[in-house]
Amino acid sequence: ASLKDADKVSLLERIEGYARSLDPRVVQVMAGLAGEYEVVIVARSDGLMNADIRPLVRLSVTVIVESNGRREQGSAGGGGRFGYDYFDDAMLRNYAAQAVHQAVINLDAAPAPAGNMTVVLGNGWPGILLHEAVGHGLEGDFNRKGTSAFSGRVGQRVAAKGVTVVDEGTIANRRGSLEMEDEGNPRQSHVL
Repeated sequence: ASLKDADKVSLLERIEGYARSLDPRVVQVMAGLAGEYEVVIVARSDGLMNADIRPLVRLSVTVIVESNGRREQGSAGGGGRFGYDYFDDAMLRNYAAQAVHQAVINLDAAPAPAGNMTVVLGNGWPGILLHEAVGHGLEGDFNRKGTSAFSGRVGQRVAAKGVTVVDEGTIANRRGSLEMEDEGNPRQSHVL
């Protein structure tokens, strides 16, 4: 509610305009804006009470470029635990430039090689992959119910040697960084 609907539409129109102005080969721009605002109160049976306010916004842009009958796409975006004012014109231009650059690079890209190869994952989206692959099974509610493959395995290795996962809740304004964890405890860093 911190941004009126007409202003949200204007924001999306501006990022579309920025993307189209960067390269005449841009034939389509798709942009999305999402936000939520949660107020969470935890009241535990041991008497602890805690509350948290959790805004979360996300902006994404995907562009399609076309040249000589070949179409490619690129995307960019970001967000975090702050308000819509984070998405100023400089940020919109940056996202548009990233998406157009990626799409144009893809126009000249050779097909990726196939076969077995080493994969190195950095921060960002690989964390989402990890979360979906094993994260839900590590959540307390599934373990409490005994429905997780990890139930009853506290203190046991559940990943290959050399794999370390850090649940880092202390980096300000990031999606997973909250003032308190869902149990009501202050946010912290966990090595899993």
